Amino acid sequence: MDYRRLGGTDLDVSVLCFGPMRSAAKDGSNNAVSQSGARALEAALAAGVNFLHSSYEYKTRWMMTEVLRDHPKRKDIHHGIKLPVPDWDDCAFDPAKFRMRVEEALSELATDRIAVLQWMWRTRPNDDDHRLPLLASIMDDVWATFEAMRDEGKVGYLMTLPYTTAATRAALDTGRFAGLVSFLNPIEMELAEFFPELERNGQGFVCIRPLYQGVLTDRRSGWDEVPEGHYLDRLRTENPDAFDQRSAIADAFADEIDGSMTRFALRFPLFSPVVASMVTGLNSVAQVEEAVAALDGVEPRPDLFEKVRALWASGFRPGA
Repeated sequence: MDYRRLGGTDLDVSVLCFGPMRSAAKDGSNNAVSQSGARALEAALAAGVNFLHSSYEYKTRWMMTEVLRDHPKRKDIHHGIKLPVPDWDDCAFDPAKFRMRVEEALSELATDRIAVLQWMWRTRPNDDDHRLPLLASIMDDVWATFEAMRDEGKVGYLMTLPYTTAATRAALDTGRFAGLVSFLNPIEMELAEFFPELERNGQGFVCIRPLYQGVLTDRRSGWDEVPEGHYLDRLRTENPDAFDQRSAIADAFADEIDGSMTRFALRFPLFSPVVASMVTGLNSVAQVEEAVAALDGVEPRPDLFEKVRALWASGFRPGA
């Protein structure tokens, strides 16, 4: 397993970050899905993964508790958690809720410290007209609450998932964040415009959704292969061109893809030196082994990263 220093921190994290969103039954039942997820987490730790991402929203931490509480590598793990406070209808920042979410994660993950807080501020509607004024009004209180818990040794670094480029600009302008945790793949490259700034400032980036919810894999190549009622139905509405975009990427970078879109998509974020790790949903030992093998020895390739970004910026029209 390879490791990279996460910019803005003193953490050397595995380039693969274990994501447990669908790795256990949400009702806490020890069914086949949960057993497979537990084996996947154990395999990831055995392979050298030292970075785990989780959220109370996923309702899968109970499985992680079972694996982690007596695990010999428990003290070597860096945990990152989603921390949406305020959340949707809260309308204001609540320090007690911030603290509660951290404390429950400490208990459920059998750890003394959450290394990375992926702080999020969400409104309803969740648009910049509502979110940007809210950020300005609560940032000092957020920082004060974070500092208090950092001084207690319970948290390490504050990063953020800001959703949009305008919110990213506003968040970075506060000077409070060690870096960003957000979406990055060949179809979602909006935040790549901030990478030169992050690199200059020594700030880090953790990638979420490198496989674009499974579109950028070898499993399927068109909407006709997605069964009715699949979780991709929402994406079908949000981005009906997703598989056309996948085809454009496959054609433009056929030599680099070399027969495996999954492998290329997993490696792609690491072509940027700013990206330290990627959160990948891993539900089986086979998926862990595939990801670990794909990410072995990936070196930064800024030139290729920029070529993919150019295709994205063209609207996936080669030569445009």
